[in-house]
Amino acid sequence: DAKAAAEEAQALAQQFCADGCTSQSARFLEGIFGHMNGGGCVDASIFCGECQNRAASYFVKNQLPCCIEKVVQKGIEAYDYVVENYAETLVGYAAVAEELLSASAYAEAVAIKDRVVDQFVC
Repeated sequence: DAKAAAEEAQALAQQFCADGCTSQSARFLEGIFGHMNGGGCVDASIFCGECQNRAASYFVKNQLPCCIEKVVQKGIEAYDYVVENYAETLVGYAAVAEELLSASAYAEAVAIKDRVVDQFVC
């Protein structure tokens, strides 16, 4: 699965460049992040809340370019696939990590994972 995922990611990246998506995506990202950088959105790494609201208001007048949408959809599909097929294995890895890491390092890792999952939901 990992090899197939790497090959698909490489093909997607090559197609992204071949389709001229780099400039198109850069313009879009500049626009949405410029718009989000207002109101209470001062840290886009914390998307839920004000940043999510600012992004939603940007989409009222602007559409996500197909290039970016394709990458986002592939990312969502990959995330769903990993959860569906490897959740049990990942739980096992987490148990090993808990045994090997200090209590504070493990707590920090869990906190980061929880933040990422929360932000992904938004």
